Amino acid sequence: MKVISLFHGCGGLDLGFKRQGFNIEWAVDFNKAACLTYKNNIGNHNICDDIRNINSADIPDCDMVIGGSPCQGFSNANRHTHYLDNPKNFLVKEYIRIVKDKQPKIFVLENVPQLLSCGNGQFIDEIKLQLSDYDINYQILCAADYGVAQMRRRTIVIGSKIGSIYHPIKCVSKYKTVAEAFTGLTNDIPNQLDYTHSKQSTIDRMKYIPQGGNFRNLPIEFQKEKMHSDIFRRLDLSKPSVTIANPRKQILLHPIEDRILSVRECARIQSFPDDFVFYGNLSDKQQQVADAVPPLMSEAIAKEIKQYIIKYTHWVA
Repeated sequence: MKVISLFHGCGGLDLGFKRQGFNIEWAVDFNKAACLTYKNNIGNHNICDDIRNINSADIPDCDMVIGGSPCQGFSNANRHTHYLDNPKNFLVKEYIRIVKDKQPKIFVLENVPQLLSCGNGQFIDEIKLQLSDYDINYQILCAADYGVAQMRRRTIVIGSKIGSIYHPIKCVSKYKTVAEAFTGLTNDIPNQLDYTHSKQSTIDRMKYIPQGGNFRNLPIEFQKEKMHSDIFRRLDLSKPSVTIANPRKQILLHPIEDRILSVRECARIQSFPDDFVFYGNLSDKQQQVADAVPPLMSEAIAKEIKQYIIKYTHWVA
């Protein structure tokens, strides 16, 4: 199947589909560093541009659209407003625009769990209304259920014109731990030495945090009102990681060493292979790995779609 990818980021979603044999022919993202990472790991079929500048006629015809369009407008809607009218959600509207124009047989939209909970389902209902010619299924998946060493939860929306396609079932009996994810990790592996070197005062505070602990383990004089439970979080070697956000902003700590996680350690937790190299400055790399769809979860979704196509359709490429 011919696939186009929107908001491709560093390429985590695309990598999973590529591993399952899907042919990604065209991709777009606005971030220059992410585009460089994508080009060097996934392929040179991507362009770096604002999606609002892209005319649908310039996008190749395709069988599938995939992508994780960011959205931030989760404030409550009312009878006068809609979530899709919130300017912060313009990228979701752009995704919908391209799906409408290209009319693929299947689309896959990845997003945060709040997509389903906003307005008691009003946000997802608006998306379903806009794409009402598709059979749409949606579910919140946990990456740990697919072999990822991380309790990352994401909404996955699958739309289809070839029948109802559902989500992959849990495929592991035991969750992968941080210790397992870090096995064999050395400084010779790309991006392992890419980490934020904190001030000594910050390092001194890190020493108070045990494995599995967070800012609440700090002496009260070091705690701030706006801190939340994932700030100053030290990973527990015996468990899956918490959701990887930007490790610098999150102050996400190594299980043993008094430092912030490296880009490679985050990539291991996200299930990227070691030959997948991140490009850009340190801040770019940290944000790319934080925003990525875990490839193992993506591959499970791609495999489910492929198996449906093989079983229920007479697909001719």
